[in-house]
Amino acid sequence: MPSRVDITTSIATYEATRRKGVDFLLASIAPTGEIADSGRPRVSYYRLPWALQVSGETAAAARVLDWLARERLGPDGRFNAAVPWDPAANATTNSYPETILAYGAWLLRRFHIANQAMTFASQFQDPETGGVFMTREESGEHGRQLLFVTSQFGMSAAIIGRVAEAIKAAEWLERVWDAQPDLPHRLFTIWTRGAGLATEVPPGENPGHYVNDARETFQYHYNGGIAAACLTHVYMLTGDARWIELARKYQRFSMETTEGQFLTKQVCKSAWGSGLISLATGDAGYEAWLIKMGDWFTAEQELDGRWSNTKQLDPNPPLAHQIEATAEFVVHLDTLIAALAAIASRR
Repeated sequence: MPSRVDITTSIATYEATRRKGVDFLLASIAPTGEIADSGRPRVSYYRLPWALQVSGETAAAARVLDWLARERLGPDGRFNAAVPWDPAANATTNSYPETILAYGAWLLRRFHIANQAMTFASQFQDPETGGVFMTREESGEHGRQLLFVTSQFGMSAAIIGRVAEAIKAAEWLERVWDAQPDLPHRLFTIWTRGAGLATEVPPGENPGHYVNDARETFQYHYNGGIAAACLTHVYMLTGDARWIELARKYQRFSMETTEGQFLTKQVCKSAWGSGLISLATGDAGYEAWLIKMGDWFTAEQELDGRWSNTKQLDPNPPLAHQIEATAEFVVHLDTLIAALAAIASRR
């Protein structure tokens, strides 16, 4: 078992890694709060208020959030006021940007912005199943409901205190898990009200949006981690042990996935799930995984502090995409650091 000193040394390394990421983000923000390269049709700058706030950069976080509220949010709480919404560029994400912005706005005590964004997002949660539709154009019995957008909706609803919506998202994750036919090898990630779990990929569709194969390297390996993060939020909100038990199952799927997942940036959310479970329960059993994740974040960081997406997915990323990845990794590092600090304090 590593000593408290060993963990402290690791924490210091990860804090330095986070600092470099934050410095890259700060260099990408104008005095007005405007974010560099933010005029693209794909919404990619939604996580900066959250990342900056948890890193102690309150002034920068507030400037960015103010600019977003003025220039990028419509009066109904939706992105993208200054750039027309592009369904193709934002395919599969639906309300993901709004729910992430809501989380950051809540941390910054801008509750009206958070609730505005969440009220817009809530129209895409199926009131029967609790799942969130994959695109804004889908609804009803045959509309596809997707795991990662549902998970982010659920955790944002939890932190804001929208209890019924958060529990519905958790119930959807439970329903999806219980219907899985091929665990631990494959996790299917789409549900429809009419047909249940989608286990076949329709012609022309991206298989990665339908199934996360734990045996294959180039998959969307974020599913287990983000589901665990959502369920842990709902557990902390409700105190219902059912949700933390399910969070552990999704996290186990993430951690038992092929070692090749570390060749993709999509493994990042596994730090989120394991860190939150450890914080919520006091479980030190995730320590080795958290250190492995922290070492990975550090090794993958570029010299100027930024991170880029998996090359197979984004071979020539524009600055906007690097800002997006960096803001996310700063958030996950913050959770990881907090979890390790809690473990060290009890040793």
